[in-house]
Amino acid sequence: MDLYEEITKKILSEMEKGIIPWHKPWTCSNGAVSHQTGRPYSVLNQYLLAIGNECIENGEYVTFNQVKSEGGNVKKGEKGNMVVFWKILHKKIVNEDGTEEEKDIPYLRYYHVWEVSQCEGIKRKYEAGKRVIPNPLEEGEKIVNDYFDRESCRLKVSETDKACYIPSRDKVCVPRIQQYDCANEYYSTLFHEMIHSTGHESRLNRLTQTSFGSSEYSKEELVAEIGSTFLCGTAGIETNHTLRNSVAYLQSWMRALKNDKSLFVSAAGNAEKAANYVLQGKCINACSLAFLDVPQVV
Repeated sequence: MDLYEEITKKILSEMEKGIIPWHKPWTCSNGAVSHQTGRPYSVLNQYLLAIGNECIENGEYVTFNQVKSEGGNVKKGEKGNMVVFWKILHKKIVNEDGTEEEKDIPYLRYYHVWEVSQCEGIKRKYEAGKRVIPNPLEEGEKIVNDYFDRESCRLKVSETDKACYIPSRDKVCVPRIQQYDCANEYYSTLFHEMIHSTGHESRLNRLTQTSFGSSEYSKEELVAEIGSTFLCGTAGIETNHTLRNSVAYLQSWMRALKNDKSLFVSAAGNAEKAANYVLQGKCINACSLAFLDVPQVV
């Protein structure tokens, strides 16, 4: 199975229904967790578990062997849900000069899990519930202040109609909060540009000299979009992500995904890594290998 292609098909199937998977708000819950550990799945796996499973997307998932070990069974007719992980293979590489070196090569692998409600004979360990965040906008402002107080990156908020990140100046520029119809959209926009700024050479060194419309540009934009959504979810900020031209928007992303089957996998991993950098590891799953860059697909 070509996992990159399979994942891309799942994402495209949602977009063909008019759904933008990475704009799905996660503020109402803690997301899908492992039955064995209680820890949340990676960003990529959260999306995969949510597709087609609206009623149990924030549930508690268990592997077939774990169900059996607890004396239970998967209910007849229930289908498993695919989740992915990185497996590191240690290979000996022979260089052009004849010298040898050990190299770690990440490979994407998958397995299936079932939500506890799809099983019988086992009990739920963790209660999925609504996270109570007293003041989401204050939480959002704290994330912003903590980041810019810590980093050398500068923030300029002014009367303007443009939001951007300028790598050469290491500077984030956004319109004033009063210019937005909703304050939530201000933070969504600001988080988007903050995620871009994590790609600076002094941080995660992700940004390259890209031109508008290129494959690299699309990948970085998707990183920023997913990362922004995750930061909004962390703060408890709900956004509508109103699109001025949703049809053109969807078509442009569908075209980009079709042209690069590793795009979503790579972007989701980098977005999680970027959000983790902004938050200094707070509220983010750090137990998976999802932060690794996707290897070149040939």
